[in-house]
Amino acid sequence: MKRAIYIAAGGSCTGLGILGAFLPGLPTTVFLLLASYFFARSSPRLHRMLVEHPKLGPFLENAGNREMTLRSKITSLAGMWAGISLSAWVCHDHTRIGPLVLVVLGLIGTSVVLFYLRTVPAERT
Repeated sequence: MKRAIYIAAGGSCTGLGILGAFLPGLPTTVFLLLASYFFARSSPRLHRMLVEHPKLGPFLENAGNREMTLRSKITSLAGMWAGISLSAWVCHDHTRIGPLVLVVLGLIGTSVVLFYLRTVPAERT
């Protein structure tokens, strides 16, 4: 029963990770890391398929090494700030503190991407 739940959770996380590659605001790497966790504990075959996938595998490898390509950094920061800007604009009439909190969290996220994650050449991915 636990194995089936983990496989279902891994499949769901994989689907959300794929959606996250196309939808701003929905993370890709976080869901792929969760999928990898669930598959590693339930199905070695599915875990291997995920890790060796030509498009999804590099996300997992780079995340494990705390690395991103420059293009990924630029894309993620642009998507993050587009989402923050839209959210701040929507909630600015309802509360004064909401947009401020969003900007502070955005600055923290930007700091992590710029200073905690190493930039690697695109040909490695």
